[in-house]
Amino acid sequence: MPYAILRFQKRKAGSVAACERHNERKKEAYKSNPDIDVGRSKDNYHLVNQPRYTYKKEINRMVDEAGCKVRKDSVMMVETLITASPEFMNSLLPEEQKEYFSMALDFISERVGKKNILSAVVHMDERTPHMHLCFVPLTSDDKLSAKSILGNQKSLSEWQTAYHEHMSSRWNQLERGQSVVETKRKHIPTWLYKLGGRLDKQYEEIVSALSDINAFNAGKKRDKALELIAAWLPDVEKFSKEIGKQRAYIDSLKRESGRNPIMRGVCVMKSTSRN
Repeated sequence: MPYAILRFQKRKAGSVAACERHNERKKEAYKSNPDIDVGRSKDNYHLVNQPRYTYKKEINRMVDEAGCKVRKDSVMMVETLITASPEFMNSLLPEEQKEYFSMALDFISERVGKKNILSAVVHMDERTPHMHLCFVPLTSDDKLSAKSILGNQKSLSEWQTAYHEHMSSRWNQLERGQSVVETKRKHIPTWLYKLGGRLDKQYEEIVSALSDINAFNAGKKRDKALELIAAWLPDVEKFSKEIGKQRAYIDSLKRESGRNPIMRGVCVMKSTSRN
């Protein structure tokens, strides 16, 4: 069954510019994400007016107008990833995909305030269409507080339930998003999945090169195999190190979920702050 996917990530001031470069496709190359087809980036579109200035300037303007206090470690923006399982999303017609993202935008806008939406850009240049929706976490009483808007683990679970109810009113085949522990692979960084996929392919090439070695071509084939191995090993080491970090994070989530059953059903990216 396909899942309705909603994930949050808190952004402090230092990470806003990098987020903007990715979302607004302001980079010329994307080595860390080879799935981006820059030839299709022209098909990306915004569901709210594209920010006139940089994300940082727009955020500062909104915060200044609200007259709220800002700390050095304040969460200045919340980035929301909105999509669905690839098989479902890719089965929709372009106009249906746009309807999906528009419905999700309405859902978020109602909860965080339409005036606080900074950007809502749909990426059509990757394997699965998805939307990056960014908002400034300003409360109704003009305080900058992502924690007040997103809430605790119980509140995040309620976000997921409400989001599923909203989206399934149009597509009843959609399932509710599952917990971080239950869907641990989905919450490992995208670049890490893709690195793992590339390593698998490289390994197959190495095995193929080694199996082709015989008495007549040993030198040439051996050199090719060694070249492939030399390129493969550094990435294997990097992958192993990062997987170790992710396992530690997943283990901590399992321990927490054992103590707190409310965590069941929560689907939220690891936040960068408690604010």
